[in-house]
Amino acid sequence: MARKLKRSVRLYNIMFYLLLLLTLVLSIIYFAAAQNIFGIVVVLAIVIIALVAVIGIRGFTRTVDDKVLNDSVEVANREMQYMQHWDFPYALAKADGRIFWINDTFRNLFTEELASFPMEAGKLDALFGKLEYPEEGGSRESEVIVKGRIYRLVLSQEPLLEAGSGELSELLYSASLLDVTRERALQKENVNIRPVVALIYIDNYDQSLGTMEEIRRPMLEAMVYRRITDLSTNVNGVLTRMEKDRLLLVFPYGKLETIQESKFKILEDIRKISIGNTIPVTLSIGVGIADGLEQSNEFARAAMDLAMSRGGDQAVVKSQDSTLFYGGRSDGVEKTTRVRARLIAQALHGVIMEADNVLIMGHTNPDLDCFGAALGLAGSIDRLGKDVRIVMSEPHPAIDSLYVRAVEDEQYEDRVITQQRAEQMISEKTLLVVVDVNRPAITAAPRLLEIVPSIVVIDHHRASADLIRGTVISYVEPYASSCCEMITELIQYLTDTVRLRPIEADAMFAGIALDTKNFTVKTGIRTFEAAAYLRRNGADSLRVREMFKNDIDEYRYRAQIVSQAEIYRDRIAMSHWDGRKVTNALALAAGAADELLDIRGVDASFVLTEMGEQINISARSLGDINVQVIMEKIGGGGHLTVAGAQLRDSEMQHALTLLRRSIQDYLETNR
Repeated sequence: MARKLKRSVRLYNIMFYLLLLLTLVLSIIYFAAAQNIFGIVVVLAIVIIALVAVIGIRGFTRTVDDKVLNDSVEVANREMQYMQHWDFPYALAKADGRIFWINDTFRNLFTEELASFPMEAGKLDALFGKLEYPEEGGSRESEVIVKGRIYRLVLSQEPLLEAGSGELSELLYSASLLDVTRERALQKENVNIRPVVALIYIDNYDQSLGTMEEIRRPMLEAMVYRRITDLSTNVNGVLTRMEKDRLLLVFPYGKLETIQESKFKILEDIRKISIGNTIPVTLSIGVGIADGLEQSNEFARAAMDLAMSRGGDQAVVKSQDSTLFYGGRSDGVEKTTRVRARLIAQALHGVIMEADNVLIMGHTNPDLDCFGAALGLAGSIDRLGKDVRIVMSEPHPAIDSLYVRAVEDEQYEDRVITQQRAEQMISEKTLLVVVDVNRPAITAAPRLLEIVPSIVVIDHHRASADLIRGTVISYVEPYASSCCEMITELIQYLTDTVRLRPIEADAMFAGIALDTKNFTVKTGIRTFEAAAYLRRNGADSLRVREMFKNDIDEYRYRAQIVSQAEIYRDRIAMSHWDGRKVTNALALAAGAADELLDIRGVDASFVLTEMGEQINISARSLGDINVQVIMEKIGGGGHLTVAGAQLRDSEMQHALTLLRRSIQDYLETNR
């Protein structure tokens, strides 16, 4: 206000001087024209009046300046006195952060700290650590902890005026401390009491009870529910039994950390229950965290779907920003019934018949399981009278023999197409079937997932957090040995009359043989039933064996990889090699990883292959070590016994360091 008044006075002075000057000029002009005594008198009178006016105006201006200065000083003093008694700490500092004035509250809060340095030498940074000062005319807020309490520190710029002139002398910083301890405590309490929804499913309720005497079944059931009830009590939750093998638990968010710190120990506790049951009981838990109860329930269901699609026996915690996995040490529980396969086949038949054309797509670098599943499904869809094509980025050495045989077959010579041609065939009623993969990033043509309206996923790999979304049918069964096994079951219900051609039967038989290591790994009743069905429909083991043959150089490379292996942590075989000069380096690495499992005492194997600016990792396990969890920590995925990862823009030593760290974390977590 004072500065505004002074500016107004100066403006009026300037206007007066200009008017006075104009009057003098006009008087002189009049005198020069008149040249008589009257003109002289007029000019002298105006000069005298002007001198008196100038003297008066200067005196008035000084009076105004003194008044303004006195008022400013008085206001400043009153303001400082007022700030001195504020109930929150307040300080003023120069541009370099040196404190030169504080109020009583600030002095009482920092009595010990202020005693350690002179006021002029002390800086705000010495009290609060390195601070970011605001730009001119602005302010900046941050939170600091002082004497165990939380304060909001507000830094603002305060201009300092030069006494008497009203001009800016320098910029100062004001520091205000507002106690927000209770506010933060209430916020934390509000977060901690937020309801969390957890769905708890018993994966193998009927199978476990079916392996023991009927008289002991109630005891097993009671022990399982007792463990779950204890969990509910420990987290102050409300437990509701929806079905015999499905429960709903609602508990406060503040108790979730306790469960997470124990790595969901209840999974292990339930698995250890043994009172005559030959099949251990396992749980799947889906936890949803959101602001509202309804959205928490949606997240819990999504987490449960993810846990079940990964084989069960694990917990998945899903929030808006992240998805965390716990457990997953055991493999998927094989379902002896094919009811779900029949229902999926009926649903698949419906969407196929509604489509104008069908595209089938696998993953990049397709193997025999991927390409075999695509060929078998394409043949069945063709017999339904629909136009069907297989989308492939490029042929891979691992499927050379099968690919050559397919393109030489008149029925398949024009059926394998590129992404560009597939995009030209897409319409509003195009159906895309994705086989042997559920992650968008590693499909043969990820762009098709964005532009095709209807998508079906058929896969046997454990689902990851970034699985393909928006599907009309998602058939992901981690217990299945291979995608070819799943396709073999589906085609039996897909058409009324099943007529497999020899190339289709051979391709799917080869896919099963590849993923089961010639029926020695991850095989169940349904695996052999699928193989027997393919044999009855023309699969020839000799023709299939031809697909697995390698030349002498490939054997030498594989032997080189095995010979360079080292044993890590007494039970893990690791090897690395340069595969840039080999066309089928990935297939050789996978084969070498399988062979390393034949070494006595080795439970898991990892082979790292250098491919230009990318490192590929092939991981294999006998089941005691979950290589999928290890690969997920470095951006990969797969199965409990078969997994892999791709590290882009990485060097071999860096990749080895990441792998060892991931293995160590897994072993420490699953001791």
